[in-house]
Amino acid sequence: MRYPVKSIISAALFGAGLMLSAAPASALTVDGDLSDWGITVGDNNTSNFSSLNPGIGIVSSYTEDQEDNSNNHYLGPNYGGQNYDAEFIGMAMQGSIMYLAIVTGQRPDNGLSTYSPGDIYMTTPLGIVGIEVGGGPGGGAGGAIAEGAEGSTYNVNSSGYTQSYGTTATAQTAGSVWANATWINDPIAPATPVQMSINGASTQVGTADYVYTRNSQTSQHSVIELALDITNLLDEDGEGLIGIHWSPSCGNDIVQAFFLAAVPTTETISEPGTSLVWLIGLGAIAAMRKRSRKRR
Repeated sequence: MRYPVKSIISAALFGAGLMLSAAPASALTVDGDLSDWGITVGDNNTSNFSSLNPGIGIVSSYTEDQEDNSNNHYLGPNYGGQNYDAEFIGMAMQGSIMYLAIVTGQRPDNGLSTYSPGDIYMTTPLGIVGIEVGGGPGGGAGGAIAEGAEGSTYNVNSSGYTQSYGTTATAQTAGSVWANATWINDPIAPATPVQMSINGASTQVGTADYVYTRNSQTSQHSVIELALDITNLLDEDGEGLIGIHWSPSCGNDIVQAFFLAAVPTTETISEPGTSLVWLIGLGAIAAMRKRSRKRR
């Protein structure tokens, strides 16, 4: 069956549009309310992490979900109970923006009370990168933390208990992202990195749109939610493996997730489109010449 040249061009251009554009993802708002993720955060084991919204660009997730509604049970790998639980981590990509959500029983102000919240540890093609979580003296005095709030440093004993609280360098504010920082490990096996402290060699490589709730969603959970442009954390082709690790200082629970990022650059999008249209144009000209010759 023969098709008019105009129809061939229209069909090919329509196909090119499908290849070069992606369906828009559902909008996410960084506010600590994870209903736009499809997640229910509730008291008394009523949380639901299994109905993630497929329209937001989920690339990785992990559910620990060991709620026990107390503060003295073994959740693993160490002791701590619900107040120091880490239950869920999810990552979504929309364009070059990575969205991260962590659900935990660890409130940002627990610190001096018993244990402190850890910072976010990232593995990237750029190397190890940290995101300052913040937090302050415990005992119920603190509230939620937003981007730009004062960062924190905790001194802990061999059991992971917070012994003292101090502020970080002025630049190390909540949501700030750093390369070449010094990392302090959880003192309890498996001794994973939990706290970041910038030094003379550290470089700020970004700032996240960031919030760490206290009890605005439920009385048993807090939420860390952020959005970060990861373009400058990837390799020269706009690709690379991204890993996220988070736990409280006692290492009571650990949540981590990984995904292979691929952020198209302007060049990688435009060149195939230009070449495709150029080739279609050549094909159309050739077809018209062939038809013209047959008529002679």
